Amino acid sequence: MKVLSVYPYTHLSSSALVIDGQVMAAAAEERFNREKMSTKFPILSARWCLESQGLGWADLDAIAVPWNPMHNVNWATKRWVSEMTWRGEMLSHVPTQLMRAIADPVASQMELSFGKTRILYLNHHECHAANGFFLSPYERADILTIDGHGEADTCLMGVGEGAAIEARGGIRYPHSLGLFYGTFTDYLGFQPDVDEWKAMALSSYAEKPGQFDAKIRPLVCLTEGGFELDLRYFDFYTFDRRPHFFSQKLVDLLGSPRRAGEAITERHYEIAGAMQRIFVEAAKHLLGVTKCRGNGSGNIVLSGGAAMNCVFNGLLDEWDIYRDSYISSCPDDSGVSVGAALLAHYRFGNRPHRKAVEVTHNYWGPSFSDDAIRETLHRFKLKAERPPDIVRDVAQALAQGQLVGWFQDAMEFGHRALGNRSILADPREEATKDRVNSAVKYRESFRPFAPAVLAERAEELFRLRPGRRVRFMERVAWVREEWKGRLGAVTHVDGTARVQTVERDVNPKFYELIETFGALTGVPVLLNTSFNLNGEPIVCTPEHAIRTFFTCGLDLLALGPYLIRKS
Repeated sequence: MKVLSVYPYTHLSSSALVIDGQVMAAAAEERFNREKMSTKFPILSARWCLESQGLGWADLDAIAVPWNPMHNVNWATKRWVSEMTWRGEMLSHVPTQLMRAIADPVASQMELSFGKTRILYLNHHECHAANGFFLSPYERADILTIDGHGEADTCLMGVGEGAAIEARGGIRYPHSLGLFYGTFTDYLGFQPDVDEWKAMALSSYAEKPGQFDAKIRPLVCLTEGGFELDLRYFDFYTFDRRPHFFSQKLVDLLGSPRRAGEAITERHYEIAGAMQRIFVEAAKHLLGVTKCRGNGSGNIVLSGGAAMNCVFNGLLDEWDIYRDSYISSCPDDSGVSVGAALLAHYRFGNRPHRKAVEVTHNYWGPSFSDDAIRETLHRFKLKAERPPDIVRDVAQALAQGQLVGWFQDAMEFGHRALGNRSILADPREEATKDRVNSAVKYRESFRPFAPAVLAERAEELFRLRPGRRVRFMERVAWVREEWKGRLGAVTHVDGTARVQTVERDVNPKFYELIETFGALTGVPVLLNTSFNLNGEPIVCTPEHAIRTFFTCGLDLLALGPYLIRKS
């Protein structure tokens, strides 16, 4: 079965192509139209997905959308559907009027077809669940999804068994742990639905409970079935959109909110720390509720935007709630298109059997041949060298303190660069973090950079559970005391690091680079951050890499087999 999924108009548009249960191509629209966090209809990424596999629209068995609009049109107010401004509204008004007349409960999915085209509108949280479970190594697992909101729910508690996903509970909007976090992101002067990781980074500067914990904790009331927010402190759910997610009552409780660009004070750190601790308490409680409704497998799959909270994810192995846990590379809305395509395959395909095999990479984006890269260099009239051992040359440059743009093979899917569209640096000196920020990233100084480490050496450097792989930077781990002084650029203020473990069979070229750098320096780690400037999407093509290289302070660009130097 060939399924293309498209997800437009929300936080980040993307497309994904699944053929017979395998993810063959996936990319965010922003990588093609070069608009950071683009929400436009993902026509460019959809066309690329099809072209990458030699397919056309007529070859598809279905097109999946990870949102069920039946929730939006069912019982829609009469003032929206009583008259038409143009006849194309027949497409929405007729179903709405019929749904009002039939008055059945809202179905979990709906279909639309024209000609040979079949469009499947699927439940948002079930697509999040599918993204996690169908990419995991588990035959059986409990599933917990947490985000801002889907059609009607903000959380799904369920199970996955074989090729099936079953919801066994949830939390109804507006009670949202994701929007609780977004509210404090807004309060701290950042953009909600975009900058939550900035709030998470701030929280590390206030590890110990303080005066704000007691003030914020009552805003989230834990219940037997989940939680409820004290909605008096929030404005994200009001019918007429307010300028902020928080209400005046939250300002009365905590004081004036931080304005964008305003200096960050100790008070802001303390509020962020308290918010993160309350989030962890509530999410941990939801794990317990999920387990009570689960299938006894001992496995948990986390998905939804809240599963991007790598600080929380790093605690999973310290608790005894579940034996094992899995978070995909793209649990947030950037990856819900992947989940929708997989869910459509297993729910509507002729061969629903599933053999659980863990997906160990997300290199589902465009790649470019050596010839294509050479033609690009020629078009830009650039001088480049093709060394016999590019890995050795780049490792030496890194050991000498140079900042390197690393563009290799297929682009990663999701927010994080994992060794194919990366900016790399020597992780040993703390000052390197400031160099990368001032020369390339131009971002806030309080945000940490990630260490990419050889998988077999990871437990030696970081406090990880034996055998734990962290392939997608999805978990924070403590840096071991004896290594903190040797990993200054990637050790956060609280002594943790957002780790990426790199395996030879997953990314042999990146593994060899780290291995060679380790042989030169004694440190089998590289600082790894995404290949982009602040406010721009990660580079996708050789042209993007070249433009970025020449508009920032990078010293060296490894473009496939070619090296480009500025001097």
